Amino acid sequence: MRPDMNPSTYARVAPPVDQPTPTLWCGEGRGSEESALDTETAVRLNCIVGRIFEAAADWSQLVRGLSAYGFSLQFEGSRLVLFNDQTGHGLCTCASLGHSFRALLARLGKPAVLADSGRLIPRPAR
Repeated sequence: MRPDMNPSTYARVAPPVDQPTPTLWCGEGRGSEESALDTETAVRLNCIVGRIFEAAADWSQLVRGLSAYGFSLQFEGSRLVLFNDQTGHGLCTCASLGHSFRALLARLGKPAVLADSGRLIPRPAR
């Protein structure tokens, strides 16, 4: 990712005139079925976060990796949803990006979750 498009920068600084405008991920109301993202947006999003999901060795790495790009994970009922931290919108379920909670649970173990919000957090150091 270009340095001028990281989450802390593009929120405050407009891109140069001759550069593309960064995507400010937003969400539409999702139904109970999965994602409200169109296919092209889902592919773009997966290009950004897919490698983070694949490279994570544990939940803490996944949460921190997503956070570096302005995303977080939170449960909505029994679904694990990817959120844009800047807008607060849930974008899509992780399953719609090819990373079901069941598969992540089998690979990464049990996540650390804030009880009041359902938001995943890095596991506290012991």
